[in-house]
Amino acid sequence: RLSTQVLKQSPYVESCAAFNTSYSDSGLFGVYGVSQPDKAGEMCAAIAKTLGGLTTVGKDEMAKAKAMLKGRLLRELDDDSVLVKDMGSQLLMAGRYGTPADFCKAIDAVSEADLSAAAKKMLSGKPTVAAFGDTHSVPHYSAIEAALKSA
Repeated sequence: RLSTQVLKQSPYVESCAAFNTSYSDSGLFGVYGVSQPDKAGEMCAAIAKTLGGLTTVGKDEMAKAKAMLKGRLLRELDDDSVLVKDMGSQLLMAGRYGTPADFCKAIDAVSEADLSAAAKKMLSGKPTVAAFGDTHSVPHYSAIEAALKSA
């Protein structure tokens, strides 16, 4: 969604993507964006709106997202260094190696309700905001927090 609803709809946004990092006892989900300095506020609003939209996802979009995620997972296995890193991470965090089939099965098991609940939980937390460069049009923290909570 970030690609279709923020990056492609906004010529002033140079880059926008989500990232996720997993740890043995927690995780980190985030979004970063790069825009023209005077358009940072509009970019922040577009990102908040897009994240808020994750609380409602249709069957077709969910099926497409699952197919894309499984395709990406399986393509990454073609790179031996990525495979070894993944195996090591899994062994350290979970004590076992999950096969690609295990992960595809787990992806298929996620429902629209699961995604909606996760999005609502994410949006209810306190965000961390960092800005670099000319930040004159970046909204105040409280405005970003409010936008995410109302999304």
